[in-house]
Amino acid sequence: MIPELSASFGITPSEIGKLSAFYFYAYALAQIPVGLLIDRYGTRKLLTLSCLLITASSFIFANTTSLEVAKTCRLLIGLGSASAFVGCLKIASSWFPANQFGLIVGLTNLLGVTGAMLGGKPIAQIVDSFDWRVVMEGSAFIGVVLTLLLWVEIRDSDKSISHRSTFLARLITTCKNPQNLYAAGFASLMVAPIVTYAELWGVPFLKHAYNLDRPVAAQITTITFIGIAIGGPTIGYLSDQYRRRKPPMFAGLVGALICMSIIIFIPRLPEIVLYVVHIAFGFCSSSMLLCFSLISEAAKPSYRATAVGFTNSIIMVAGAILQTVSGRLLDKEYNFIIGLAPIFVCYLLAFICFTFLKETKAHYNDR
Repeated sequence: MIPELSASFGITPSEIGKLSAFYFYAYALAQIPVGLLIDRYGTRKLLTLSCLLITASSFIFANTTSLEVAKTCRLLIGLGSASAFVGCLKIASSWFPANQFGLIVGLTNLLGVTGAMLGGKPIAQIVDSFDWRVVMEGSAFIGVVLTLLLWVEIRDSDKSISHRSTFLARLITTCKNPQNLYAAGFASLMVAPIVTYAELWGVPFLKHAYNLDRPVAAQITTITFIGIAIGGPTIGYLSDQYRRRKPPMFAGLVGALICMSIIIFIPRLPEIVLYVVHIAFGFCSSSMLLCFSLISEAAKPSYRATAVGFTNSIIMVAGAILQTVSGRLLDKEYNFIIGLAPIFVCYLLAFICFTFLKETKAHYNDR
């Protein structure tokens, strides 16, 4: 929608970037508060109100001519979206057997990645046929249906809600749990290379190292997310079946490290090999989703959303830090080997976090 938004609001690409960023600011900052609220008031209320907020903000965004109102709407949409992943995992931990949790985390992530892919070319084609405002109003209409379904269908488990402990006490307890800290560290250090390479520097790196055209380079880096979409439910299912979290996580860590080493240090790979290695990189990296299984299995039912929100928040921060560090290194000397070197530091630190994680197979008999 970028050209249409630029024309409608009369703004530059830089301002478009700022408009888009309001979503991510709100999403990242709201993760821990949302987790605390879900643990206190339940998923039914929070997810319904969140979807209603997204719906109303999307409708207003579709009809406003004010840039300030549009920014506010983006902020509110990000705020509403913050409860989605946390809420899904809270429902999964409350109502599904523990030996299905890894699979459900993977399927949830699969739907999220699918949504992101549908928001690309398919939406662009719809926008070409209809005005962007009509598309946003259509999204708002879908939001009305989803809001009603959430309120009618979702039920909270009594043991998953805590009215006794305060927000601060619950947050302190979550942060003091070593399992939460090491799991959040491992997950964030596995995601940061994806955010830095696949989402930011992958296209310019492939153009520079392989003389590829921008569309081809973009297509190759995008295949990483297909690997993530496939890997999430596959690794989650295998982990559930064999009742182990750590072995698939370690294999994913080693696999991701090998894939990134091949991409960066082996020159002039055939294009088909680049596709294969990138999809393997995404597949292996998705093993970090098992961290959500570990923290959910280690936490009390009434603390699980807080733990998930805490982990998600750390993931967002780590990605932002690595992007900044790699950018500064590239500013000093335009050398991708140096600029992407911090990725391998991430994998080293992820291994250190991994060594302190505890297997939680004892929780497989719990719900």
